[in-house]
Amino acid sequence: MKKIIITLATAIAAMAMAANASAQLSVGAGYGLASHTAVDKTPNSVTKADPTNMSGFYVGAAYEWNFLSRNWGDLSLQPGLTYSFYGKCMEQENTNVEGFEASYKGSRRDHYLDVPVHVKYAYDVVPGTLKLSAFAGPVFSFGLGATLIEREESGDNYSNTRFNMYTGKFKTTGKLAGNKFTESGGDGDTNYSMFDLKLGLGISATLFEMFDVRIAYNIGLLDRMTEKVEGYNRISHTNVFQIGVAYNF
Repeated sequence: MKKIIITLATAIAAMAMAANASAQLSVGAGYGLASHTAVDKTPNSVTKADPTNMSGFYVGAAYEWNFLSRNWGDLSLQPGLTYSFYGKCMEQENTNVEGFEASYKGSRRDHYLDVPVHVKYAYDVVPGTLKLSAFAGPVFSFGLGATLIEREESGDNYSNTRFNMYTGKFKTTGKLAGNKFTESGGDGDTNYSMFDLKLGLGISATLFEMFDVRIAYNIGLLDRMTEKVEGYNRISHTNVFQIGVAYNF
């Protein structure tokens, strides 16, 4: 986490030094929802699987360079740097036919570093008070970590497992029949890609030339994972919805 904060701080400082009359630096944060969608393909059919939705937040900075201004509006290039976190908790209790009960709790945590490069169109509805904008462009997304955490309990027995979804490595600690144990392993191959390319689309409103309220949707263009499951191929993509605010310097 320290490395991420230092990287963002360095980027913000560099952008601030480069700012001039035709450019603007902004920093912002907000809510994010990542949806991991999947389809199951066979030679004769395509079936949508249930999506995995994960909520979280993002923080980042953007540098806006205005390269064209006319009476119909402004065009600008807006590169940025964003850190985002998404998580999901699962809890389930199972009982088999013999009355044996075992409880399961799990969570998934994903961390990303995104580099959006947007082209932005803006129009002053009320000069100095309200400006409306629309933006679009590629978003280069790099997975910093994807961890699945599981805990199983049955009476005095339990196990805690951390699984790295990128490398396939895991570590399990727990207690079985009164004895504590530790296991680790993994083959390092999960077919889950750390890199993704998205198409970013969004709208924003600028108030008093200082505050931005924005809504964005990033459409995953690459196959994040391709796996064979019982005679069919499962292909997954990641789409992200974001809503947040930013301050313009």
